[in-house]
Amino acid sequence: MAKGKHINNKDPMLTQHQIIQTYGIPKKMIQRYFPKPQIRRVRGRGGSWWNVGVWPSDLVERMLSHPEIARVLKEKRNTLDEQRQMEEIRRIFQEFSPEEYIEEAKKLKRSFVLHVGPTNSGKTYDAIEDLKKNRPGTYLGPLRLLALEMFDKINAAGIPCSMLTGEEAIPVENAEIVSSTIELCDYRKQFRTAVIDEAQLIADPARGASWLKAICLVKADVVHICMAPEALRFIESLIRRFSDQYSIVRHERLCPLRYGGICRGYQDLRPDDALICFSRKSVLSTAALLERSGFRASVIYGALPPEARRNEVRKYTSGETNIVVATDAIGLGISLPIKRIVFAETEKYDGRVFRTINTAEVNQIGGRAGRYGLNEYGEVLVFGDKPIIGELLGKKCPHIRTACIAFPREVLGRNYPISLLLKTWQKMERSPSFVREDMRDALTLLQCLKGMRQVESERELVFDLITCPVDTKTMELVTYWSECARAILLKKRIPLPYFGTETLADCELQYKAYDIHHQLLRRIGLPDDCTEERHAICERIAELMKENKRQYIRRCRGCGKELPIGAVFNYCDSCYALGISG
Repeated sequence: MAKGKHINNKDPMLTQHQIIQTYGIPKKMIQRYFPKPQIRRVRGRGGSWWNVGVWPSDLVERMLSHPEIARVLKEKRNTLDEQRQMEEIRRIFQEFSPEEYIEEAKKLKRSFVLHVGPTNSGKTYDAIEDLKKNRPGTYLGPLRLLALEMFDKINAAGIPCSMLTGEEAIPVENAEIVSSTIELCDYRKQFRTAVIDEAQLIADPARGASWLKAICLVKADVVHICMAPEALRFIESLIRRFSDQYSIVRHERLCPLRYGGICRGYQDLRPDDALICFSRKSVLSTAALLERSGFRASVIYGALPPEARRNEVRKYTSGETNIVVATDAIGLGISLPIKRIVFAETEKYDGRVFRTINTAEVNQIGGRAGRYGLNEYGEVLVFGDKPIIGELLGKKCPHIRTACIAFPREVLGRNYPISLLLKTWQKMERSPSFVREDMRDALTLLQCLKGMRQVESERELVFDLITCPVDTKTMELVTYWSECARAILLKKRIPLPYFGTETLADCELQYKAYDIHHQLLRRIGLPDDCTEERHAICERIAELMKENKRQYIRRCRGCGKELPIGAVFNYCDSCYALGISG
């Protein structure tokens, strides 16, 4: 086909190539919507003649107003404008780095104590002992349960301590210590002592930015940082950038840990064991099977409200139950007198894919076995022929090489759509030392507010709303959040949750919805008056837990036969062999 330049530029007739180059109309749209071209003969470079289709330029101009062509051209222009804006935003984001934290940290006079050791090595205990002696102070942990545990222990020692988490606040008169989740650290107040727990989570893309900020900016004379061994190298190098006043205290496990091999079945289980599964259904099914075999089981999993989880722990420690079935929620924030950890499953869904558990998870969960002063040693076992636990237990984890940096709120003042700011942030290239805070959930929630003019006119408020913790994989909760957020933006009353309490699943959903209700009210500065309702849900969960758990037993989808503990598939071996699962 001849090139467009072989036709006179002053010619009112245009070739397909010229139309594409000049107007950006896609070739497929020319072929679909344009009338048949006129045919002209032009001489090619080799001297031969070619037939070329051409259209009058005034016809081409008129075709620009065709609805479909106009729509496509507008989308292309918008795409080009967005790409240009994203490049500008990338340059803006590059101005924001941890260097700002580092410079601020240099102005603070602090000394650091780095407590390094595995689970059950006493590192947090030692830090808390110093906190109790040197007040005022603060404890900063990853979970509400850990904050509550420290709140209980410090008050039990006769030292007034308040608690502050995203779910609730418990003020105590004359409190000199506050125990809180790390996101609620008070950076305005000066402390004598601060304890930052589980600092290896500094690399977590969802929450790690809170650890980075706390290490750099918490105002305390002495800062105790408790961490797993794999975090020491990175955190030490970070602290060196703004302080040379630090010491390292290495902790060893107080109760030795060993691999006990394969657990063959119920006959090998004992009271004071903890079985580990990786889904709510597996936990409830396993607990039901154990209770039918004579055990009394406490269940612990992430979807249980914190108060309900605490009640399950209480039943176990008081002797009301004698065995625990839990997800990896047991790995952080729950101290139990367990001698043996038994992995019933070794694969988990991490929010994206099903995968085999990794070294850090095996050691964090397995490390809960054995309590100093109660057991001579802790033991870790696994159901079935799964060598992965024995291979990973005690193995060193890879060193942490990155920290998470938070999305900079300052950019909300720039004249770019919030959605474009978030999308650009997500697409930014990864730094060798830092990962960017994961804003996918915020983008999902922002999409729910599409079409509201307040999204751009009240940007700070909208950002507070879309960064509220919401399980975006549960559509019912996303819908409820959307109703609440829209009500806030329209200055209307926030609706109460409406999921009911008939079943255990209903209760879990209802509690999470009340949590969203509480979080949103707190973010707009209004008091939450639903404490009694949330407490009632936890009592209802306790009632449902006492009822017959057999309804939760997992059964083969092919023949209805009960599936054993640790079953990987939803079909029994016989049905799987017959191909029924296919």
